[in-house]
Amino acid sequence: MRRALLYCTFNGVANCTNGIGRQTQTLLTALSNRWDELVDRTGPFTPFLAIPTPGPLTWAYDPARLAASRAVVTERGGEVLSLDHDATAFWTPATWRQLSAGAAETALALTDGFDQVAVIAVDTPFAGTGAAYRDRSPNTATGVVRILTTLYGTTHIHDHPIPNPDRLAWERYALAATHSDVYIADIGGYLTQHLVTDYGLDPARFLPWRSSLDLTAEDLHPMPAPAAAQVAATFGISLDRPIVLTIGRTDPTKGIDLLIDALRPLRDQVHLVAIVVPFDGDDPLLRRYRHQITDAGLHATLIPEFTRTLPRALASLSHTAVVACPARGESLANVPFETALWARHGGPVVVAPNRDGFPEQITHGETGLLYEPDQEGELTAAIRDGIALDPRARERMTHAAYQRVAADRDVIPNLADMLNRLLPPASADAR
Repeated sequence: MRRALLYCTFNGVANCTNGIGRQTQTLLTALSNRWDELVDRTGPFTPFLAIPTPGPLTWAYDPARLAASRAVVTERGGEVLSLDHDATAFWTPATWRQLSAGAAETALALTDGFDQVAVIAVDTPFAGTGAAYRDRSPNTATGVVRILTTLYGTTHIHDHPIPNPDRLAWERYALAATHSDVYIADIGGYLTQHLVTDYGLDPARFLPWRSSLDLTAEDLHPMPAPAAAQVAATFGISLDRPIVLTIGRTDPTKGIDLLIDALRPLRDQVHLVAIVVPFDGDDPLLRRYRHQITDAGLHATLIPEFTRTLPRALASLSHTAVVACPARGESLANVPFETALWARHGGPVVVAPNRDGFPEQITHGETGLLYEPDQEGELTAAIRDGIALDPRARERMTHAAYQRVAADRDVIPNLADMLNRLLPPASADAR
């Protein structure tokens, strides 16, 4: 039985700047470092990556990362496949239709060499892969193709309270194809219920595919305190007062402006470190955040670039009191998971709003702190509570957060469970 996995993504192969990129990197780590463990659970398969044709217009294009990604899948007999698209208008339904069509054609072509092809179509740019495959006469396929549409959010979440009409129309078109061998990923209870309620999806069409981490990865272990302090110094960050750390894109949904305002009453007590990754060059939101920080009189360091080293270092230090996730909308965030691993020995606690996917990740007072986002002053109060935690309570909370992630989020069992549903062995097909 010849089986293939086709993973279609726009981040994490030739770039890595967001949570979707981190999920891709987790997959690549599993394919590279834990291959034998994975195949013991799933049986053999050949991995392929399909990405928008990379180049200078690719967001945070990194040729070295692309080469490393290629090396991983080549070692396992696969390859990185490039899909034509309009790189000048990436965030438009026309480009998404192009990419989804390319993914469907690639899946169909793979059936010439494989009996089963599992397609993981990641997020909005590839959400139409199932519909495109249906429209490309799949009766010509010589093997079985199963597609898992894997959304990490919708326009209802990202553009709340007014959904973008073009993106909404695209999502509805794409999700209407959830039938036969096209499924939807269940990444978490909040998003799945949202897709059932607001998009009318059949609960029976969901397959579990948890957001996962490679728990064995070195960069998810706490950094030794002396090394972490040196990293902070390299970025010019003083450790003379409690640090509040936040990490996000230059996207209003991430709510960094809300955090800056909430820290005004605490301006003499904390140092804000905001790692804010711009979508493209000198994003206007960066200038707005800088002005807002100055106006609030905050002690702050704004880092306008993607870095893994700095958040790991700061989350490993007891000087960092809080990792704040002030998002206006978030289906399931990577930051609380990664923070739980870095901060496991008494580092910062996560503060997040009591809405969307955060209550799935955080139990208030046990694994972090939740606040009511619609009540004035609640974010400030939650941060103040996080700063005031005594060392013993902080250690209990961070250890509990670590235990929850360690129990539920390791990539190998989660990936194997999903693949065994999309790529069942021949005996399961026969039944």
